[in-house]
Amino acid sequence: MNIYLEAFGLFSKIGVFTIGGGYAMVPLIEEEIVEKRKWIAKDDFIDLLAISQSTPGILAVNISIFIGYKLRGIRGSIVTTLGTILPSFLIILAIAMFFHNFKDNPIVERIFKGIRPAVVALIAAPTFS
Repeated sequence: MNIYLEAFGLFSKIGVFTIGGGYAMVPLIEEEIVEKRKWIAKDDFIDLLAISQSTPGILAVNISIFIGYKLRGIRGSIVTTLGTILPSFLIILAIAMFFHNFKDNPIVERIFKGIRPAVVALIAAPTFS
C-alpha cells in the first residue's frame, strides 16, 4: 500500500475515534506507529513527543507533523497533518450545523456526561506508560 495513503488513513482513523484532544491521541499514535508498524523507534517517538509538547500549537497536529516529516519529509508531514485535522474539522462542522436541534435533549446530555470519564482515562494513559 502507498505509504501516503496508509499514513493518511491511520491518522484519520485516530482522529475520528479519539475524543479528548491531542493527549488522548498519544497512546493510539504510539501503538500504531511504534508498536504495530514500527515506522519509528520508541526512543525517537519519545523525542518527537517532547518536541511536540514544547512547540506552540496543538499537540496532535505537532506530533503528526513531526512523524510525517520523519517518514517522508514535507509531503509526509502534510499528509499526516491533514489526516489528523480533517476528521475533527468535519465532525465539529456537522455538530455546529445541527447542535441547536438537539442541545436540550436529555439523552445527548447523558452521552456527554458518559464521555467525560473516558476522556480523562485517555489523557491519563500516557502518564502511566
